[in-house]
Amino acid sequence: MANTIEHTDLTTNSFVNSTSRYVDSSVLYYGDLRRLTFSTYKRGTYPDNSEDLFTVIPAGMEYRPDKMSELAYGTPDFWWKIMEANRIADIFNFKAGVNLRIPANPF
Repeated sequence: MANTIEHTDLTTNSFVNSTSRYVDSSVLYYGDLRRLTFSTYKRGTYPDNSEDLFTVIPAGMEYRPDKMSELAYGTPDFWWKIMEANRIADIFNFKAGVNLRIPANPF
């Protein structure tokens, strides 16, 4: 039997901050225990921009896209945008020596 999904009137701003990838998601109740969850996140696309930055992941930032986000944007919160822009789905593929595009505007 499939788990039930029930839509709520709750907004995500009660649960995540404005930089979260779930900020535009719906809040749902899931299953018989009505656990709170978000609707499925769909990865964004990041068209090339002439203001994008390009770099190589240094050894000190291997597996740490949050550190790269901190360096590029002044906050670790946009690590997921760097991962998406480079089509890196797994943190273990964020390795030293990999060429990386940093989107110009994460907002």
